[in-house]
Amino acid sequence: MNHRSHDYPHLIARWRAVAGEAGLEMRKLARAGTRDLFTLRSPALAESGGIYISAGIHGDEPAGSEGLIEWAETNVRRLRAMPLLLAPCLNPWGLANNMRVDEHGDDLNRLWHRDDHAVIGPMKRLVAGMRFALALQLHEDYDAQGFYIYEVQRTRPYWGEALLAAAAPHIAIEPRTRIDGRLAREGLMRRRVDHRRFARMGFPEAIWLHMEHAERTFTIESPSEFAIGQRVRAQVAVIDAAVRMASNA
Repeated sequence: MNHRSHDYPHLIARWRAVAGEAGLEMRKLARAGTRDLFTLRSPALAESGGIYISAGIHGDEPAGSEGLIEWAETNVRRLRAMPLLLAPCLNPWGLANNMRVDEHGDDLNRLWHRDDHAVIGPMKRLVAGMRFALALQLHEDYDAQGFYIYEVQRTRPYWGEALLAAAAPHIAIEPRTRIDGRLAREGLMRRRVDHRRFARMGFPEAIWLHMEHAERTFTIESPSEFAIGQRVRAQVAVIDAAVRMASNA
């Protein structure tokens, strides 16, 4: 396993190789500081029914970006036929500097109500008019004691338990019954959207996607103090399970 999880140029070089082999379109999304940000889309992506996966919005949570590229490298021959829109790292400065925030001190996961931000604005314009069957945000948590998932309530049957089962062979499931002040049960927080709460704190990517573009929305959280290989394996397993379930839905 490659452990250069904070090496953004190396990450993008790997994505260029995957894009070339799989026939994905890799396009510059924006420029943040001295770094270009990229998205990738497959030929199968249409305006509806697609799969949106993003990682690296918090730079001190590297297992998401590493897990996504490892999943893609493992499935390179299948990617062309999947309806994918991928954002492999939304905060490259943060990744390179092991920081949650970007070079301006902003938490990008609280800015999705804005259209004028240098990264958020282009991403919102890119997905305008699209409807995704699945939106998956890859995160980590410094305080976590195991793997856990946020699932926004909408479509049944729910998938949260199945996704946690995919992670369980690789990493412990979060034992806490309260996370960030909210009730959790066996690693799962299934919640409705509290618009007033997010209006106060700023809109995360997952909530904005749920409101505007996605049928099913999940935020997955691996414990960032566990071994990187263990975290990456769990992330890969959950990505694979979520994509498979979306493809079979």
